[in-house]
Amino acid sequence: MNTASPTTAVPTDAASEGRRSRRRRELHQTILDTAADLFARDGYDATTVEKISIEADIAPATFFNHFPSKEDVLREVGQDVFTRFRRLVEEQLKREGSSVQRLDGFATRSADLVRRAPEMTRRVLIAVLRSSRPGESGNELASMQEDFARLLRQGGDVPAQVDLDLTAEIIVSVVIGCMTHWINDPSYPLGKRMRESLSLLGERLLIPAKTAVSPARRAVAAAKPSTAKPTTNPTSRAAKAGAKPQPKRKPR
Repeated sequence: MNTASPTTAVPTDAASEGRRSRRRRELHQTILDTAADLFARDGYDATTVEKISIEADIAPATFFNHFPSKEDVLREVGQDVFTRFRRLVEEQLKREGSSVQRLDGFATRSADLVRRAPEMTRRVLIAVLRSSRPGESGNELASMQEDFARLLRQGGDVPAQVDLDLTAEIIVSVVIGCMTHWINDPSYPLGKRMRESLSLLGERLLIPAKTAVSPARRAVAAAKPSTAKPTTNPTSRAAKAGAKPQPKRKPR
C-alpha cells in the first residue's frame, strides 16, 4: 500500500517578506523605545548613538539603517506623541456638541489615554518636552493648533470677535502646561486640571458674556459676604421725615 509522504510547507517569498517587514518594524520600535528611555533618563545631549545601540543590543550600523541620526529618533518620538493627541481632537470633530463640550471631551479622553499607560506616556513626554531643542517640535505644535482652530471653527458657536488661531494657540499651551505639571508630579490630577483649565478658557473666551458664569463660580460668589451697604426702606424714611421729635423724659 502506497503511503503519501508528508509534505513540508515551503515559505513563499511573500511570507518571508512579511516576516522580514515585521522584524524590521519591531526593531525600529525597539530603537525608538530605547532612545526615549535614555533621553528621559540622561538627557538628549548625553545620549549618544553608541549608548542607544548598546541598550537596544544592536550594532551602530543597524541603528543607521533605521535612522540617519539621533535627531531623527527624537523627531519621530515627538511625532508619535503629538499624533496620539491629534487623533483625540479628530474624535471630537466627529461628535455633536458645542465647542466647550468638545474641549471637555478632549480633556477627558486625554486623561484616559494617559491612564492606560502612565509610565510609558510620562517617559515619552519627558523625552519630548525636556529633551527637545527650541523649534524641534514646532511643526507638531503648529499642527495641533490648526486642529483646535478647526474644531472651534466647525462648532460655529464662538463669538465673532474671538481670534480662533490665537485661542487655539492658548489651548495647546494649556494642554502642554498640564502635561508638564503631571510629568514633574505624578500625583497631579491631570484629567481634573485639564478639564477645569479648558472649561475656564471656554468660559472666558468662547461663551458670550451674559452666559459666561458657570454654576460653580456662581456658588462661590454667593458664598462670599456682601460688601454692599444695606438699603433703607423709602417708606420708613418718609415716616421719619414727618415724625415729630419726642420730648426727652426727665430722670426719676
